[in-house]
Amino acid sequence: MKTPFNNKARWIDDVIWHQIPRLEIEPRRKIAASMIAPFRPRTPGFKPSERALTLKTQLETRGYTDAFRLMTDGQVAAMRRYFEEQPCFDGGHRQYGSFTIDKVPAPDIQMARYVEEQFLAAPHLLDTINHPLVLEVAEAFHGCKPTIDGMSVWWSLARPNPRISTQNYHRDYNQVRHFKMFLYLTDTDLGGGPHMYVPASQHGKDLVARRNYSDEEVEATYGAAAPVALTGRAGDCFLADNVGMHKALQPTQSDRLIVVTEYTLLRNRFGPLQPVLPNPGGRYDPYINRVYLRS
Repeated sequence: MKTPFNNKARWIDDVIWHQIPRLEIEPRRKIAASMIAPFRPRTPGFKPSERALTLKTQLETRGYTDAFRLMTDGQVAAMRRYFEEQPCFDGGHRQYGSFTIDKVPAPDIQMARYVEEQFLAAPHLLDTINHPLVLEVAEAFHGCKPTIDGMSVWWSLARPNPRISTQNYHRDYNQVRHFKMFLYLTDTDLGGGPHMYVPASQHGKDLVARRNYSDEEVEATYGAAAPVALTGRAGDCFLADNVGMHKALQPTQSDRLIVVTEYTLLRNRFGPLQPVLPNPGGRYDPYINRVYLRS
């Protein structure tokens, strides 16, 4: 059995997780975060680039950024090939065991995930999630260095089955303040299950309970035309404050492979209890990567 590297932090993470919905709206979360950030590490002489500040402004106003790219087409193809060759699993149908994505064993499988040891070893992944542009946005957003946490990599499969939970509208109350980077590894149009987001809904006071919401509830509150489909081609990234109302559109025509990384103020309850891999050559900031990499 693995030993937690910080039991006290995990207990606190759970308490915070249950209390975050009480903050309800973005101004309260920002105030709470501003009371924590001064006690977290900062980059000496930190001065974010204009591009980072533009992305930060988009994130704070509408809740998501324009798409951008951090990898070459060749690097994107190499990362996708890596995952296509790795065994994956469906946590809701563990009776099927592991399988490669070209040999999905049953039609009721709608999601195929990878474990932490796999995705952290993927080519170019650590460089991508530690890209200076993203870390600049995160430090400008939080007022301190971020913590990389809550990572996951999975396939959403095009199946004529009922929606899974995350394909319904909801809010992510993972931490006092956080955002996620979404990296598409497949071309993702409306038939490929894009991320759906209601602009500026992270500021709202409506539909703030921690539960799933129907399309009808969201449309009645925000209007049928409000949700935006964040489509993109393989290799496109975008950032989103997922306290805002969002869902993954159910794929209907093509499977979607996605990498999701959370940049949070503190740890959340979804990361590993102890670091998974050594920090290769000490190349990556030990504080930012402390949840996943041993220094």
